[in-house]
Amino acid sequence: MIKKKMYPRYFLILTLAVYIVFYIAPSILGVIYSFTNRTIYTQELEFVGLENYIRLLQQKRFLTGMKNTFSFMIVTTILKNVVGFGLALLLNTKMKSRNILRAVFYLPVILSTLIVGKVFVAMLLPDTGLVAQFLGLFSKTLAHYDWLGNPDTAMYMVMLVDVWKGAGYCMVIYLAGLQVVPQDCYESAAIDGANAWTKFWKITLPLMISSVSVNVLLCVIGGLKVFDIIIALTNGGPGMSTQVLNTTIYSYFGSGALSTGCAANVLLTILVVVFFAFINGIFGKWEAKVS
Repeated sequence: MIKKKMYPRYFLILTLAVYIVFYIAPSILGVIYSFTNRTIYTQELEFVGLENYIRLLQQKRFLTGMKNTFSFMIVTTILKNVVGFGLALLLNTKMKSRNILRAVFYLPVILSTLIVGKVFVAMLLPDTGLVAQFLGLFSKTLAHYDWLGNPDTAMYMVMLVDVWKGAGYCMVIYLAGLQVVPQDCYESAAIDGANAWTKFWKITLPLMISSVSVNVLLCVIGGLKVFDIIIALTNGGPGMSTQVLNTTIYSYFGSGALSTGCAANVLLTILVVVFFAFINGIFGKWEAKVS
């Protein structure tokens, strides 16, 4: 008989202490600071109530960051799930090279975001970049175009790079979901004369709701918290065209406005919780109907 290994109780105490010191305490301190005038220059701490929050909602920089964050979240969530689902359906077939292709499409997920950013910055350079040289075969105007340096296209390029990097993760989750879909359902539908489109809408998609729910939630939360890919590609520029909430918070802390940064961080946390609860509630109802 194998006895379960019992760890000393101080292991739990030590883990809890680390969690409190490095997460709970800073979070509580951040909430407290958001209601004060705390900066790196202030000597006396004063309570200012909701002043920081009101000022944030009146600042163009914060509002622009919020708008860009929502745009980024919506577009990347849709594209990642559509591309990931399409790849999963394609690579769930009995093709000989499917295992190699699965590895290839998943590879961008494990690459460092900073490395991906540096590579795509070089590729998207006007005149000398790989993309510019390719487009130069068709148009000299496109060869000189600065995709990341133009405010009209910078955010779209960042979105495309993020989709390229993250679609493979969605693909893996959808592949796992497709493995448990009963083949008997497809065979019965084929006997009834259902085509591929009908099988997808009536069988595959309903039975994949749990996988869709997980992917959508992860993409939405990741989109709201986006930071590293922005820093790697554009650093929030040109101007404020790619500023998002996290880069805005980063700039507040970098300039010493600790109370403003904490207030912005609290608002971002509230947004993440609200979106999580809303989307989880919607998919929960759909899963209940399917089951």
